[in-house]
Amino acid sequence: MPDFRVRALEIHSDYAWDFDWVKKALLFIHDHDMTALHLHRNDIVDRVTYPARYFGGARPAYRNIFERYQDIHRALYKYTPTRRSGPYHRRDFLNRVVELASRWNIAVYLENKELFFHDIFLELNPQLTKNGAVCPNEPFWWEFIRTKYTELFEDIPGIAGIITAPATSESRLSIYGNRCRCEICQASTPQRWFAQLLDALYAPIHERGKTLVVRDFVFDRKTQSQLAEVMEKLPEDVVIALKNTPHDYYPTFPDNPRIGSVGRHRQWIEFDSMGQYFGWGIGPSIMVEDMRRRFGHAREQGAEGVLIRTDWESLDAHSAFHTPNLLNLYAGAALGKDMTTPAVAIYRQWLLEQGKIVEGASAAEIDACANWAQALLGRSWEAVRRALYTNGCVFSDSSTFPVSAGHAWWLAEEKNSLRDWDPSKRHAMDPTEENVLGILAEKDEALREVEEMQRVLASKPLALTPEADADLKERFDIFHRYVRGFRAIGRATALAKFVAADTAGTSAFAREARPMFDAALDDLLAIAEELRAFRQATDHRYTVYVLLGWERLEALHGDLTRLVAQPAPLAAPTEG
Repeated sequence: MPDFRVRALEIHSDYAWDFDWVKKALLFIHDHDMTALHLHRNDIVDRVTYPARYFGGARPAYRNIFERYQDIHRALYKYTPTRRSGPYHRRDFLNRVVELASRWNIAVYLENKELFFHDIFLELNPQLTKNGAVCPNEPFWWEFIRTKYTELFEDIPGIAGIITAPATSESRLSIYGNRCRCEICQASTPQRWFAQLLDALYAPIHERGKTLVVRDFVFDRKTQSQLAEVMEKLPEDVVIALKNTPHDYYPTFPDNPRIGSVGRHRQWIEFDSMGQYFGWGIGPSIMVEDMRRRFGHAREQGAEGVLIRTDWESLDAHSAFHTPNLLNLYAGAALGKDMTTPAVAIYRQWLLEQGKIVEGASAAEIDACANWAQALLGRSWEAVRRALYTNGCVFSDSSTFPVSAGHAWWLAEEKNSLRDWDPSKRHAMDPTEENVLGILAEKDEALREVEEMQRVLASKPLALTPEADADLKERFDIFHRYVRGFRAIGRATALAKFVAADTAGTSAFAREARPMFDAALDDLLAIAEELRAFRQATDHRYTVYVLLGWERLEALHGDLTRLVAQPAPLAAPTEG
């Protein structure tokens, strides 16, 4: 009996429309005994539906999209000429994906964020726009949702269900991004809006015998509570999908407190293998043991499925399949079926299936290579954690360098606040001497970790192919540069905040802080120049140069220079 009944692989964005890539994903799912494929685009449903009724499709029933097109082709060309043929081509694409998946008993789900719509609906329905803002509470939207999903399942009947996130401002229209101040909006609440949206979604999905999966994707505890209030009242056949950590995929965060608290609903738990917040694989970060622990927690709390994301919608043409972080997908597949799978067995399978073992290697040599790979990559998260996070707080912009001290502290304390979920971290980013010394030590340790891994890398095992050896050495050269960049950022920003606070006092460190900061500023510029030269002299995937962003370091240098040059604010007078 597998540990999780549902073991899904999720692909995003442009890859959801790449037929060869989808077939590659299906093959991995089949070969690794997974059960489902999720195709994720925020607008994926809107890219395969018109809906026809809003362009003159008035028959009581249509058999397929082409009968709808008979009635609406003129209106489509008049109002949305660029959408004229797109939906029926994508409909045929998805039907073919579903057919191939069904041969291996793989379920296919579409994943999106609602509300989503095309601009033309604002023109056709002027009542939706009020004083320059689009109203999310107009009753039109609930009719639109029911119509859209009814049409979707008539045209692509093999889809297993819909996965949607209603509580994120990343959708086209959200109650949390609402700028409308009409009477309806003033009288409504987020809970009411969630309930109306999910009721409209559920009806056509349930009528077709499909599954609605509602994602608990939120940005703060208040939003999570508001959505939870509605989720608990949904019909019991609705599945609740929860990220393994609250808010987003931050491995330093605690387990999502909603896991196990979804009433009588089934639960699926979401994980990231690519590494939006842990290095994109450019800085490899292998999460086998983190996954094992969190899988165990999820299973103890009654979860029946895990979803493993392989890419990210905001990062085109990049995937876990391009980097050593593919190991995280191997781990998710193996541990989802059997949580007792030894880590070394996962490394062994990765080496063999990815062609990294020389032909004719003995079993003992392959085992030695697997143990070596575990020793090399198994500690990678520790380096990434110390580099990209600061005292556990998110200190990167989705793994890219922050561009100012204000940017970094906003990421850590507001946008991706750890203290919202762990009160002990309330003062984790304060510019105190104790914190600054801890940050400096943390960044130094990150660099030591990478250099220790490079020493392991130097001892090539017999079974590793020369090509794999060269590839790993090249990747670790990039990893080393990446961590050096974050070390310089961590040192410079922490010292800048300390110096600018003008609370230095008389300790030895306080007297040394300003010259240390000046040296850290020089280091930022030196590394920026080094990364600029590296960009000009090499030819790697574009994502390497995104993460080794020398212009970001120059921008940060200018910001920190201005920050420290400004006089500290005067203290408020005290009474007495």
